[in-house]
Amino acid sequence: MLRLTLNAVLLLSALVTPAFAEGQSWNVTEVTESVGGPEGQWHLTANGDKISGSAKMQTGKGDDVVYKLDGVMKGSEFTITMSDRTDGKKGCVATGQSTLNDDQKSHRVIAKVHCDGDVKFYIRGGY
Repeated sequence: MLRLTLNAVLLLSALVTPAFAEGQSWNVTEVTESVGGPEGQWHLTANGDKISGSAKMQTGKGDDVVYKLDGVMKGSEFTITMSDRTDGKKGCVATGQSTLNDDQKSHRVIAKVHCDGDVKFYIRGGY
């Protein structure tokens, strides 16, 4: 009986705890009109609906692109501001969602990004 109760408590705490409160890495690629851009990782942590972190990306030429991430995630939908980008893009905001892949274990990430100066691109990725 004690074991059954303990298992129920562990399952309940897993369902209530944010999926990546301790931290999570998303493998992402920035894509413009089907052309690949910088690739790398977003390192994120969650505090309730708020998410924050940093990105470390690399262009095809080997140049590093780093920036800060701050936003909100409600269910599978998120809005993330990308600030202090070392590639000079300003005012970038990603709006998208994370959905469960067919394997029911990993997630796919898709987002539209709009920056100042009418700069637009997409984020593709997974975790």
